[in-house]
Formats: sequence, C-alpha cells, structure tokens
Amino acid sequence: MSRKTKLFAALAAAFAMQAAWAAEVDFHGYLRSGTGSGSQSGDQACFSINAPGFGGDVGRAGRLGNECDTYGELALGANLGEVEGITFKLHTLEAFGTDQVADYEQSTPAWREAWAEADNIGSGALANASLWVGKRFYKRHDVHIDDFFYQADTGPGAGIENVDAGVGKFSYALMHNSDANYASAYAGGTVTDPNQLRSTIPGNTGRSYFDHDLRLEGVGVGLGSLDFTANITQKSTSSGVGGENGWAGTAQWNLDNFLDLGGFNAVILQAAHGSAALDGSALTWDSGGINHRGWRVMDHWVFEPKGSSWNGALFVGHAQEQFTWTHGYQKTNAITFRPVYHFDQAYSVAFEAGTTRVNPGSGASSYYLNKFTIAPQLSVGKGFWARPVLRAYYTLANWDKAAGQVAYTGRDLAVALPQYGGKTSGSSFGFQMEAWW
Repeated sequence: MSRKTKLFAALAAAFAMQAAWAAEVDFHGYLRSGTGSGSQSGDQACFSINAPGFGGDVGRAGRLGNECDTYGELALGANLGEVEGITFKLHTLEAFGTDQVADYEQSTPAWREAWAEADNIGSGALANASLWVGKRFYKRHDVHIDDFFYQADTGPGAGIENVDAGVGKFSYALMHNSDANYASAYAGGTVTDPNQLRSTIPGNTGRSYFDHDLRLEGVGVGLGSLDFTANITQKSTSSGVGGENGWAGTAQWNLDNFLDLGGFNAVILQAAHGSAALDGSALTWDSGGINHRGWRVMDHWVFEPKGSSWNGALFVGHAQEQFTWTHGYQKTNAITFRPVYHFDQAYSVAFEAGTTRVNPGSGASSYYLNKFTIAPQLSVGKGFWARPVLRAYYTLANWDKAAGQVAYTGRDLAVALPQYGGKTSGSSFGFQMEAWW
C-alpha cells in the first residue's frame, strides 16, 4: 500500500469515526419570545411584586401573558463512548436573554452547564449509578406555570447518583459556589443602565460555600412515593471574611394519576436555616449573623384527564421566611391556576388566574397582586406540555397601593415602568411563542 493510499485510508477511517460520533450528538433546548404593549405605556408591561419565601418567583401570580423578555437555552450533548460496560456522556447548556425591545439586541451568554458523566459504573447497587463532574442544573424541580424552581442546587460540583439503596435511589453531590455580582457592561466599563450588555463580575471571591446535597428518591409508600433531600452548607471563606453554616431539607410526596385525572400531584414541604436557602442552594452573600430561617409548604398539580378536552395545572403555596433586617417572619400566600380547553389537536385557549398576597411583618402594610390572562393558542398537539405553542394574550392585573412598584418590562423585569405609578390596576396585550425540544 502506497503512502498516499495509507493516508487516504486513515482519513476515511477518521471521517467514519467522526460520522459515527456525530450520530450520537443530542441537541435540545428552550426558547420564548414575543411582543406586546401595556395600557399605560407603549412598552410591553409585566406585573410582579416581591414574594418573600419564594425568591420572588411567584410574585407575578402566574407567567402566562406576563413575560417581557426573549430567553433561550441551547443544549448540546454527546455519547462519547463505552468501555467495560460504562457509558461516557458530555452535557453542555448555554443560556441567553434580551430585553425584547428592539431589532438588534446583544446578549452576554452564560455557560450554565458543562459536565460529564459515566453511567452504569459497577454492579449490584452501582449497576445503574452514575458519576459526574462539572457545572450542572443538579436535579432541579420547578412549577412551570410560575417559572418557580423550588429545588435549585446548581453550579460547579461533582457527585454520584442513583445508587440502589433498597428502599430508593441514593445520590450525593458536593457543590461549590462563590459570591458573584451581576452588572451591565459596555465598552469595557460598568454602567447602571439595565438595557446595556449584561455580564457577570466577581463579587467577594473570598466568600464561598460547599453544599453537601444528599437525596433519597422514589421511596414507595403504597400510595405514591416519597423523595427526601438534605442540604448542608459549609462556609469556605478566606481569612477575615465572615460566614456561617446552615442546613435545608425537602420532603416531597409524589402521586401519579392523581384522582384518576392523569398527570401528577406533588406535595412539598421545605425548611432552611443559616446560610442555606429554601431551594437547597447556599446563600453565598451571607456575611454571618443574618438570622435566616424559613419554611414553606406547596402543592403542584398537573391534570390531563384521558379523553377530555381540558387539562391544566394548579399551584398553591404558603411560605414564611426571616432575616435579621426583616425583624420577624415575612409571610407569602400564592395561588396560580391555568386550565386549558382544546378545540382539537391544534387549537386551544388557556386561562390563568393567580393571586399573591404578602404580609411583610414588622407593622408594615400587607399587599397583594391579582392577575388574570386569556390566551388563544396554536400548538403541536393537545397535551398540556405540547410545544411549540404560538399564543395571543390579554392580561389584566390589579394591586393595592402598599404593593409599590409592580409594572416592569425587559429581561428579568429589570426596567420599571413609572407610567403605572399611583395606579392600582393595569393591562397588557401581545403575542408569544414558546418552544422546547
């Protein structure tokens, strides 16, 4: 065989291997975008109040017709090979978002996930277990209709998961996050205009935490199953930087086909103390002496009755949380209900009604936000999770004067709309697409 023939054979083999690898690549993601306007402003308007105990996420009283941004997540993964029965995989995810106010809007993307795993690492209890290392959305749980992640121990880490413990699957992860600030960057400098290019800059890099995440999932109890999570946060600060340790716990009762209506129901109880947040993450900004403690109880129900034209979701939650500066517990009650009626496999109309009510304690006035949305939709199928969906919407909201600033636009509702100042009601209308794949 000549040198050229050998070179050609080597290149052909390399391209064949590349083609085989490319066939294993997995591409998925999430995307939403739209446009709209408000009753008091030409800008698209969204309504939200501060909701202590829920990280502010349920303050919108529902996300339908109440999102003022373009946001996406693009994920690429690959099966990289197998040896001794162990499968190696790679996962990446890049997130981006804009204010959704103009044609050309730059976005600073964020590497949210970059991790590798080895599946089926042994035999017996380890037959279906995995080892992993990297940045990860680690076992997150959310309420979709509020875009609320009630378990969100994310970031850099490593761990082992799905070890057969007899009564359930055991997982352990060691996460490590440091303090960070988010700012707008323009022409190499830092500016305060939230419409400018947003980036992440280091906060106090000497203030960091280890988060020991231990889970026992899928414990059968005859009627459904139970999941348990314990988070132990341990300060990892530099000399002279304050901090404290903490703990958080979650118990979740899972019921499939609840009341014979399809879907699922989850009842969640959470508590936290010290430098641990209720979602299991670490409060990296904790400088010690914050007197943090809190608890919340929630119910998350998705119903999809077989043969019915109706499906939907319901969230009910109560939270109490305090810090040194709150001088007692702040209390939040939230309800969001989204029923959807399907005319056929493509056309439907969604309704969403929600209320969030807050008692800030310390003698301050209680406040609330009520929101109602109607949204005709066109989607690929009649399932509640069917996406993509194209929708028009009309949203009506009302609140009391004690709620203060409630109207915003832009990414993360970062731009206040002063035109609603002094008002106690408002509306918005627009169009939105939402997709995941």
